[in-house]
Amino acid sequence: MLRYLCLLAMTGPLGAQDIPPYVPVNPALASRSALYAQPFVLPRDGWQPRIVIDYSNAVEAVAARDGRTYAFDAETMQVDLWLGRDMSRSVFAFGNVALRGGYDGFLDGFLNWYHDVIGLRVPARNRRTRNQFGWEFQLGGDSIVRERPGTFLGDLRLGGGARLSSRVQVTATMTLPTATTRADGWARGTVGTALAVTARAAQTSRVSVDVGVSSGWTPTHGDLREFQRTVFVGALVAGRWRFAGRQAVFSTLWVQSPNWKDTGFRALDRAEVTLDLGGLFSVRQGWPEIQVGLTEDLLPSGPSVDAGFKLGVRW
Repeated sequence: MLRYLCLLAMTGPLGAQDIPPYVPVNPALASRSALYAQPFVLPRDGWQPRIVIDYSNAVEAVAARDGRTYAFDAETMQVDLWLGRDMSRSVFAFGNVALRGGYDGFLDGFLNWYHDVIGLRVPARNRRTRNQFGWEFQLGGDSIVRERPGTFLGDLRLGGGARLSSRVQVTATMTLPTATTRADGWARGTVGTALAVTARAAQTSRVSVDVGVSSGWTPTHGDLREFQRTVFVGALVAGRWRFAGRQAVFSTLWVQSPNWKDTGFRALDRAEVTLDLGGLFSVRQGWPEIQVGLTEDLLPSGPSVDAGFKLGVRW
């Protein structure tokens, strides 16, 4: 182990690199907006593949003022497969498709123990059956029960970007309704669009900081269209610090406007604030960069996607 740590620390100096993108895994977001956090993409030669695996434990249990309840208890998986390529020094294209899933899960016992250890009570966990999927709420006079989808292919994302300067880029993306699940609530069911402007606000040989804003449009779809928003906005602040050799830590703060309206549930009607953070490790020149991290929903306050674990590889 000591030899391995020394090898990590002694790898040669390297300038600031890309910050990983963040794609929301909460189906309440992913089934509506095509927005995601896209930090600045540095020019690179050849094909640029990336794989990011997210596995999250979610528990939401909230009540509206009129007594209606909203409960979402599941473990979700998202395996994002990215492939990009520079067409020139200023123009690039990319595509993304995700293998997604929703399950009963197995982490409830561990997370209950962990919260007891740190003294953080999550009342929603005590009201839900351990390791059992559930997505139920009342809306528009109907009682709605969402099915467990299992594993399925998500919507295909296609995009392109232009670097307006060495520090400013514009990206445009479109998602196509290619999801293979028949379970409601897990896919958009229609085309989604997004436009983002990202700037590298600061960059040194060790530190990079990106800021950006996004907007998107997705038409309403399905039985709940009267509660769906069509225009979305988002913002990001992301940073990467190379602390030793090729080894770095990163974090992305992502803010996204509500995807829903007039439901009476704060988990749906309020903006989402998410922190994505972790480490980026490379053992030697020519080897892929390994991404290890966590994702935490900061707002709306209260139960949400309680713990998200992330593992990624970039070549």
